[in-house]
Amino acid sequence: MTQPQPKVFILGFGSIGVLLASHLQRNTQISIVPLLRSEKRLQDFEELQRKASIKSLFKEGQPSYESVFSDATCPELFPRDWKIDNLIITTKTYQTKDALAPFMKFLHPQTNVMLVQNGLGVFEVLNDEIFLDYKPNLFQGVISHGIFHESGFSFNHAGFGDLKVSRLPSKDPQSIVQTKELVETDQKNNELVKVLSQPDFIQGLNVKHLTYQEMLLGQLEKFLVNACINPITSIVDCINGELRDVAGPIFSSIISEALDVLKIAYKPLFDYKPENDNFPNLDVAGVLNRDRMLDFVLKIGCIVNGTNSSSMRQDVVNLRETEVDYINGYIVKLCGKLGLGPDYCKTNQTIETLVKLRLGLNRGRAKYGDQRKKE
Repeated sequence: MTQPQPKVFILGFGSIGVLLASHLQRNTQISIVPLLRSEKRLQDFEELQRKASIKSLFKEGQPSYESVFSDATCPELFPRDWKIDNLIITTKTYQTKDALAPFMKFLHPQTNVMLVQNGLGVFEVLNDEIFLDYKPNLFQGVISHGIFHESGFSFNHAGFGDLKVSRLPSKDPQSIVQTKELVETDQKNNELVKVLSQPDFIQGLNVKHLTYQEMLLGQLEKFLVNACINPITSIVDCINGELRDVAGPIFSSIISEALDVLKIAYKPLFDYKPENDNFPNLDVAGVLNRDRMLDFVLKIGCIVNGTNSSSMRQDVVNLRETEVDYINGYIVKLCGKLGLGPDYCKTNQTIETLVKLRLGLNRGRAKYGDQRKKE
């Protein structure tokens, strides 16, 4: 009897969701089901014949490509006889709990759930507030590709990076050590990981399957890039590359302060010593230090993704809530949780405040601009 093709559901059909869905659709033999947030959003998608497009800005002569997602659905129209075995969540961090709620009845203890989001803190929300009766198979994806919204369901792929994937230690979030054998076992036996391990998909997005400690190192590295690029481009309203020659001092301050806090909050990683040379490249001290990270932020954020408009800037421009609470605000929360004084997070707290100030200013201009000009 022929086994049915697996379905992969994508919750969050913005920049990252469309990028992943499009590559999965093109490079695997599975069914991709975008989960749109409302019936109205689905109708907007239907008016475009359920097509989403990706245009590369870093490869000359490469045309944009379209993908059709005929199975796209929404909470109101989700088939009641379906179950969700594989779910990739790419919503904004602060939207995760509410976005997931309508679909919880279709999940089960064996569901594979992978988070591909900016910032930190959603893992804790899942463990503490959402999956209380059971813990599904939780995975984390950390993506460094630069992509931003053009219009409708069209997006610009502005910088080529990678996608790091790891199983999360859902039963013990404090445990960071996994074996390579666990990764290999998932690649052989776990349905979602097997899909993400198909050669064409790996090549298309430079996918790397890692242990949790390896992924966590990459996640914190990406987090520091986001903590610099996203809020500063939002506050001063610019594309990434414009910061290349002017933002070094503020980036250095954000990085130094965040590292001081992260070294305490993630002490097991910073203290981790690879055993038996199984992980010779896991150089935590070499990767997560101020000078190296400043160079990395400038290179990845301002050069490789120089034409990118950060997701947070896009949110501020379009008057949407931002993820700053899960990025710079996460450092502030950690300071409180760890009992550290205000000096540990004053830069990141100021940055968080300025992003919210910029958003409020933009919203005020949109609502009262003409009136205020007359006054």
